[in-house]
Formats: sequence, C-alpha cells, structure tokens
Amino acid sequence: MKKIGKPMDENRPQRKTTDLVGIDFSTTATKVVRLKKTKEGISLMGIDLLPAVDLGLPSQRLELPRNMVAHYGCLAYSAPSAIVRMVNAPLAGEETTIPDAKLRELLNVDTDYRVSTQLVKKGRGRQDSSFLAAAIPVDDVRFLLNMFPSGPPAPASVEVSGLSFVSAFLHAHGAECANEAVCLIEAGESVSHFAFLNKGMVALVGKFSSGGGMLRRKVVEDLGVDDELAGTILTDHSINISTTLLDVMSPFLKQLSISRDFIERHQGCRISKTYVSGGVSLLPHWSVVVEQELHTRVVPWNPLANIQYEPDILPDELAGQTTRFAAAIGAAIGGLGES
Repeated sequence: MKKIGKPMDENRPQRKTTDLVGIDFSTTATKVVRLKKTKEGISLMGIDLLPAVDLGLPSQRLELPRNMVAHYGCLAYSAPSAIVRMVNAPLAGEETTIPDAKLRELLNVDTDYRVSTQLVKKGRGRQDSSFLAAAIPVDDVRFLLNMFPSGPPAPASVEVSGLSFVSAFLHAHGAECANEAVCLIEAGESVSHFAFLNKGMVALVGKFSSGGGMLRRKVVEDLGVDDELAGTILTDHSINISTTLLDVMSPFLKQLSISRDFIERHQGCRISKTYVSGGVSLLPHWSVVVEQELHTRVVPWNPLANIQYEPDILPDELAGQTTRFAAAIGAAIGGLGES
C-alpha cells in the first residue's frame, strides 16, 4: 500500500531516497528513528527519544544527534486540531483526487488548513469513491518546517501521527492480515487514534481526545494523590484500576464499538483482532479493558518487526518502549515507499 497521508510540503525529494529519518512530535517526547533501505530490506540505523516540543512556544531549530541525521526527514505529529477522516465523493473519468476547495468543504475547514487525500477505493458508475483525508493547521505546518531552517534533514513530508502509524503496522503485519478485518488503536498521552482495516485496505479512521493524561487526572481525582504518584499507580501491575480505566475510556470504546458494528455490517466482515500500540498500551490492565469491551482479542505489536537491526543499536531503556515509535517508523517507511 502506498504512503498513507499525502506529503504536505513541496520540499519532498524528487528522486527516491534510501536513507530517511522519521520524527514524531508527541505530547510527551520527540521520537526519532533513522531507517535505511537496502537490497535485503529496511535496516534501523538509529533510534532515540528526545524531549517534547511545545507547539505553543516559538519554533526553534531541532538539533538531532549526529548519528540520526539523514538528508531528508519525514515528520509526524499529534494535535487535537489535526483531522483524519474517511470521505466519499464522486470522481469523473480518470480523476483520482478531490479539489482542495471541495475537500475543505467535506472536512468543514477553511484555508487555515493544509489538506490532503489518498484514494482508497474508486467508485463504479454513480457510486462515490472513498478517500483517506487529512487536514493540518497551516500554523502547525509552518512551525514544524521552521524547526529545520537549513541543512539536513530537509523536511520531505508532514503528516498526522494517527495515519503514519498505520504504515508501520502494514509493514510489520500487513501480510498476515491480508485476508482479515482488524482494528488498530494508537493510544497516546492526549489523543488516541483508531483505524479499521479490511483485507489490507483502510475502511475507517478516527480519533478521540483521551489518553494517558486523562487517565492520570482521573487517578488524581479518585485517589487524592499527586500527578507523579498517579503515574506510578497506573504502571503498577499489583494495583487493579480497571474501573478507573473504564470510566475514562467508555466514550472512546463506545465509539469504537459502534464503528466496528458499522464496518462488519456494511462490508460483510468480522473484526478478528485489535492491535494496540502507543505509550498507553503499555499500562497494565489497559488491554484487558479493551478486550472485554470490544469482545475481540487484543494483540500488542512491534513496529520494528520486519526491520533489521543490530541488538546493540536499541538502548536497554527503550527495549520495552518500541511501541511508542510506531508513528515515527511509519513516517519513514512511507517516505521510503514501503507502505
């Protein structure tokens, strides 16, 4: 499948690149990976976790460790203001895209947003075509590009983390799910994204403004502890906070359940598994709550699957954290043309 999330910057290199850095700007950290494409496949050349970038402050140049610098970089980010959605529209003849003005109308945004689509299914006859659509505020795009004023890496693309993680999943597990319908959940600090795939094709995407931050605040409220202790409680296997998790996640899980029923009914399939990634998926009891509410088997997955790397390139402190790098890996994989 081609790159999910059409590049939103004209600096994209015209020739194919084989060495890219993927950078995911999230609420808690900046995740960076460097991937290289060889005859044998894709290799991990470096991976790092840098401090988070505050989009509310003036943009400053991002200094990457020397071993993480490639000529081009593929950027992804999470923000409540970014939009990901499936849209339907008629196409005439050989057309494959929706005019920007029409797309903004479908997404209910104005010219303050950069918009992009990818054709998922071409309609036949009078049937509408289906598109994967994204919209990012122009100010956010400008902020991210200003972090790379000159020199490598030059930004090749900007996309929403809630789409780029799908590219990583397809590279890691696309072959084994080629004939199945599955649900993907990328659960982060402030935003959680989901995607339903049917036979390797995106059927539905969406997001919900809930994540690790909301869970911590609920623990603080329920138990009367401070934020630091709340974080410790969330990661403690011996403390069962399933009720608190369910209280916070109920709206998100209800939306997922409705979406699952819609996909199964309209596409004549059955969601066999739910694959989870993101920092929140590491919390004890979280997957159990998801499994009980969605009535599907929950499966953690590793975005480094099918990527070659030397054991010592992955620091010990990141060995159990690779799920957090799904969006950064997906952005780079998309740039390499492997999604």
